[in-house]
Amino acid sequence: MSGASASGPERVGGTGHYPAIAHALRTVLLLASEPVGVRVIRDLAEYARCPVTAPSEPLHYCSAVRRATRGESLKLRLSDISCDTSPRTLGLEAGFFDDDFIESYVTGGLYADRLRADLVLSSVAVLPPHTVGVLVRPLGEFCADEPPDVALMSMTPYAAMRLTQAAAFAGHRVRNEPIGMHGICAECTAQPILSGEISVSLLCSGTRYVADWEETELGVGVPSALLPDVVDGLWDSVRRYECDDRKSRIRSCGAPAVGDGPARASALEPGTGYFSCR
Repeated sequence: MSGASASGPERVGGTGHYPAIAHALRTVLLLASEPVGVRVIRDLAEYARCPVTAPSEPLHYCSAVRRATRGESLKLRLSDISCDTSPRTLGLEAGFFDDDFIESYVTGGLYADRLRADLVLSSVAVLPPHTVGVLVRPLGEFCADEPPDVALMSMTPYAAMRLTQAAAFAGHRVRNEPIGMHGICAECTAQPILSGEISVSLLCSGTRYVADWEETELGVGVPSALLPDVVDGLWDSVRRYECDDRKSRIRSCGAPAVGDGPARASALEPGTGYFSCR
């Protein structure tokens, strides 16, 4: 269902308008960092022509995402990733559900026993093992010819609530079941790609440690196809959902952008919120 993406001069446009989409997400949600796009590459020729450098030394996939929130672009192959889990969840290699790999979670003290490990890990999203490489870069740098598969964002719980409201305004739901593990690689990347639905993650101890996310940050993954609906839903709901203080902060961050039109500017007028806010 697509309720908020009807045609009109003030709609964000198709999924190819990534600079405008990134700007809207960053400003209306008051994000502290750049939204990130991730494209799963399944063709060697495409990976070779991708005008982005690989990291100088192996790193965790979630660290690459973190660096992209700060403006950096990277492309990764299996040899560029230093952790054991993300290559399996991203389809760079098989083996996530192998007995030895599942058992390592138990012997490592991450689950009470094998039965419980199997019960929980059986639901983890894992891409088919056909991935050649992964492109990780700021969302606004993508184009329609080679779009991202998913947009990843770090945000406060309040911003995650607003994004969820915006998605619901457009007729979409958040349906994932976070487990506090594989936060960036599975819950924010593989899950929305496979399900076609938005995923909100509490992240995990591993990514919070190696990528240095703040304790107040959550992770959100949005399939690329839903981005126009989410942005339009944010704008269509901001007038009634947001209080005057946040509307003022949104305006000070540069929203609405030039070309957004009078209706979006009027959505930020004070005194129009549904709830009484200060």
